[in-house]
Amino acid sequence: MRVKSLLIISFCLLTVVGCGKKYKLNRDFVNQSSEWPYYRGNLSADGSIVATEFGGKLDLIWEFKSTDKPVGPLTIYNGVLLYPGARNRIKCISTDVGKYQGYIKARGVAQTGLVISDSIGYFATAPPKSKLRSINLLNKKTLWKKDVKDAVGGSIIIEEKIILSSAEGRLIAFDKMTGEILWQFKSKQRFTTPPLFDGHAVWQVSEEGTLFAINPKDGKEVLQVKLENPVVASIAFNKYLYVCDFYGVVYKVDVSDGQIIWQAKTDGASWGAVAVSDGSLFIGHSGGEILSLSVDDGSVQWRFDAVDIVAAPVLKVGKYVAFGSKKGNFFLLNSSDGTLVEKRKLRGAVSTAPVSDGQYIFVATDKGMITCFGVKNDRQEKAIN
Repeated sequence: MRVKSLLIISFCLLTVVGCGKKYKLNRDFVNQSSEWPYYRGNLSADGSIVATEFGGKLDLIWEFKSTDKPVGPLTIYNGVLLYPGARNRIKCISTDVGKYQGYIKARGVAQTGLVISDSIGYFATAPPKSKLRSINLLNKKTLWKKDVKDAVGGSIIIEEKIILSSAEGRLIAFDKMTGEILWQFKSKQRFTTPPLFDGHAVWQVSEEGTLFAINPKDGKEVLQVKLENPVVASIAFNKYLYVCDFYGVVYKVDVSDGQIIWQAKTDGASWGAVAVSDGSLFIGHSGGEILSLSVDDGSVQWRFDAVDIVAAPVLKVGKYVAFGSKKGNFFLLNSSDGTLVEKRKLRGAVSTAPVSDGQYIFVATDKGMITCFGVKNDRQEKAIN
């Protein structure tokens, strides 16, 4: 009993010491570009990264056990993986060796994840607190906070505005320095996914299946497209707009006039966003398959049967496609033909989209296990050990 008690006390002390420090941004990192700054990588939310350094292997680089599950999208800022957890903290972990860098106190569940501009971090918390917060990461002080009713997971920053949507059907632009509301777009339909930016307009899809194009300067609607079915997955842009509805119908939409160029049916319900890159679209569905479709006409290029439900969005990393399943399997496929490169077993289901910094892949499970995959070399092993 004494030994058991000592072990419990030691574990508690390690937990307090290891997870008790607040994150402080290094001034040298201010104004540097980020590897995966938004919920699907970039403003266009296409779920892909060039990944010239990714070696096409799922070697275990490091693991980090969090005490809570992820509640929002993972993002990466200057070598730090940002993990919004269910216990009201955003944990910061170095991407190279998995070292804990500290936490950001969210004062609620940070369901939008964290985005950073210069040295300022932004995130919105879930009900009942429902606040959008701005924090100076150099001195850890709150700059401002504003009420946002039930913000959805993910936000974007364009033209000095932080833009996010709420479940009550509002798309809101805040001045990122002052928190002043610059404009609001109001719909009678629910918004359950975040917006994207195509370089000209902000696009938002409703749960009922309507696409709205909004002028980022004044919040006025410039275009509306009605799809056939409800949509619960976020949209993607790569020259055209791509979206998959709840029943597995994929659409390609011309952003200039809202014309639906083609639509293609998959074989299952879809809850995860598509990834688009190099002339192909990649998507998973409830039937346990990953499909590659041609962006030209929606024809199927290949199928891979994961034999399990794929709920989280897929990730396109260079020449590869990575995704996880509800049973905790993680797969790496060749994007050209869908052949299996490697498969790993994780501790917990994958419900959150994996992310990448171009060299490694990071995935979190519902049990709070964060895993980094890549090509392991001697230098990497020495750094971790």
